[in-house]
Amino acid sequence: MDTLRSTLWVGSTYSHVETVVQRLLGVKKILSRPMAVYREGNCVLTPGEYIENPWYFSALLVSSYDVDTVVLGYRLGEPFNPYPPATAGAFNRNVVGVVVMNDVLDTSQIGESVRLLQLAGANDICVVVDHAEDIQDINFIQGIPMVPYGYEALREMLSVKE
Repeated sequence: MDTLRSTLWVGSTYSHVETVVQRLLGVKKILSRPMAVYREGNCVLTPGEYIENPWYFSALLVSSYDVDTVVLGYRLGEPFNPYPPATAGAFNRNVVGVVVMNDVLDTSQIGESVRLLQLAGANDICVVVDHAEDIQDINFIQGIPMVPYGYEALREMLSVKE
């Protein structure tokens, strides 16, 4: 997609950022979980170990050299927060946070996920979900101020502004 900015996708091992990239780009093939840094369209996907293990954090910094935006993916219901406070300050790029919902979960966890991404330094945050009927209370997501939801909102957030 030429209209999307080049992005670096960061997320823990089971954050499912590859599924978000697949839906965002509209590719038919199923993207595998990254075992090494690889590019799909304008998106650079990184292994989850890069954010989980401090030894590999420098690899994220080097990988972000050639992109316009860094996307921090956080799966709702993760057992731990992979992003220390002010993580975004190390990148010197625009940082966007994405809360990924793949299962039927309690939507009250969304507010905490948004707060964690804000503490990590994400400028804009979007909530994406595979199927709207999976959300128990869609009005709760729509009620969070300044947090859009859906793939169209994420596509708009990551598109090239002319």
